[in-house]
Amino acid sequence: MKWLVDCCDVAIPLAPQPSVPLTGDRTSAPEIAIEECGEALINVAEHLSTYWVYSWLGFSSLPNGLLLREGVVERLVLAKESLPDDFDLVVMDGWRSRVFQKELFRYYEMEYGADVRGFVSEAGVKAVPPHTTGGAVDLTLAWRGAPLGLGTDFDAFTTTAAGNASEESDSGPRIVRELRRLLAGTLLKVGLAPYPLEWWHWSYGDQLWAATNRAPVAVYGEVSELPLWGHSG
Repeated sequence: MKWLVDCCDVAIPLAPQPSVPLTGDRTSAPEIAIEECGEALINVAEHLSTYWVYSWLGFSSLPNGLLLREGVVERLVLAKESLPDDFDLVVMDGWRSRVFQKELFRYYEMEYGADVRGFVSEAGVKAVPPHTTGGAVDLTLAWRGAPLGLGTDFDAFTTTAAGNASEESDSGPRIVRELRRLLAGTLLKVGLAPYPLEWWHWSYGDQLWAATNRAPVAVYGEVSELPLWGHSG
């Protein structure tokens, strides 16, 4: 399914952006200790634009709202405010329960007919799935209200989805490189860390964030037992 508007199909007058080194190449960090800070999950839609694609696919365990830790939302608001005119940040996914993480993993296994580990965390392994902490966020840039695919669509599990892919070849469209640089530069300035395989996945406070920034501990652990979409209590 196609979710986003291909940035190459839109005339976006974006000036050249400075190169942004994306540190870190890990996809899990189970050895990083977690010292949970107790920060609350809050409703993203009250603070930022959202484009919650999973809410349209009929998942039985979908969370009751698009949620992120309060500190992540605060940082994203600051990032949004620093963007050039006509640009916006659009959040596509945030906190997932472990039950939903399992359902999503199974969905993409069937969709791709292949191993999707590395792109979708397998619930039940030693490492805490990043999205279950409320510190991991899937997002993109919007141009005049249109959510953009930056070289690939959302959840395109290919090598070209890697954050650095647009930097490793001069043959790709210039706009992809410039938009990815804009997104990355904006998010790095507010303290978020990239996920190496997906340009849309960033995080703060989880184990991968701690590993990337050489922090002694992660401050967000798994959050569970929240109400599910269509259920009470």
